[in-house]
Amino acid sequence: MGKVGIALLFGVLGLLGGALLIGPLIGGAMMGAGAGSGLTLGTCSTVKAAQELGYLTPEQVDETLTRAAEDMGGQALAEDQQIVGSAAACDEALANILSEGEQ
Repeated sequence: MGKVGIALLFGVLGLLGGALLIGPLIGGAMMGAGAGSGLTLGTCSTVKAAQELGYLTPEQVDETLTRAAEDMGGQALAEDQQIVGSAAACDEALANILSEGEQ
């Protein structure tokens, strides 16, 4: 087998290896990014609805999301990790997601 044959063999092996090994890893990362976007959209749309109905003020949104993060983590958040300005951040995130959907 000459140099060209060896190059073709390894080229085919590389393509198969990439498709079988690397493809699922990239797919998993893409699913993780989609899950993160979905969680953000769900949380922010719920927060926005609660604010529009008058159930929560922006400060209460911060308190609620901080408490949820503490409950999920099983410990209190440090002072520099407190969630502040989340209502405005949710408005921005929803605007970004909706503008991407229109394109």
